[in-house]
Amino acid sequence: MARLSRDECIIRLGAQKVLPLFTCTDTAVGMRVLEALHGAGVRLVEFTNRSPAAPAVFAELVRWAADTLPDLLLGAGTIIDVPQAEAFAAAGAEFLVAPHLDEDLGRWCGERGLAWCPGTATVTEMVRAHRLGAAVIKVFPADTLGGPAFIKAVRGPAPWLRLMPSGGVTTDPANLSAWFAAGAHCVGIGSQLIDPARLASGDFDELRTRARSLMALLPEA
Repeated sequence: MARLSRDECIIRLGAQKVLPLFTCTDTAVGMRVLEALHGAGVRLVEFTNRSPAAPAVFAELVRWAADTLPDLLLGAGTIIDVPQAEAFAAAGAEFLVAPHLDEDLGRWCGERGLAWCPGTATVTEMVRAHRLGAAVIKVFPADTLGGPAFIKAVRGPAPWLRLMPSGGVTTDPANLSAWFAAGAHCVGIGSQLIDPARLASGDFDELRTRARSLMALLPEA
């Protein structure tokens, strides 16, 4: 059972302001990534389900983090349907993130009190996600949809929506400030922070440095 309730997830994402997301097929690499992020002050991380190895790697990372980084909370991303949700929840996912809006998945998470962050691209989808109990609503791909201007336009008639733009978010101060000025609850950031090429080269010190710089920027953003 998840330690993190839906409401706690909302609060913590709003406080952290950023949700780093990554995937890997090597558990040892995942451990180094989590160590680097944790050392920078990150406490919520999304591991994305992007390969056949993802469920097993995620389960190993959850077990390892419970012993090594007990205040780190791991969620699972790219969760497409209920069977995937069942597998990752059983492995210890604290929250689930999806690239789309699936009502069956939303109801399944709601029945279990598990925080759910579905992906949306229209106001209709966002309002539907809110009514289904989404903790935070992912806006994806946010840059393609119109960037910060789109977030601002949506929040005009619906300021009660808690939006997490993902796709097009960078570590640039101006980029971050634009998303938060538009009303983002938090932002999702992947390869702009956790570069797969650098992971392959084993440059985890650089990741820690970049993550620390990002976390230092967020209060001002």
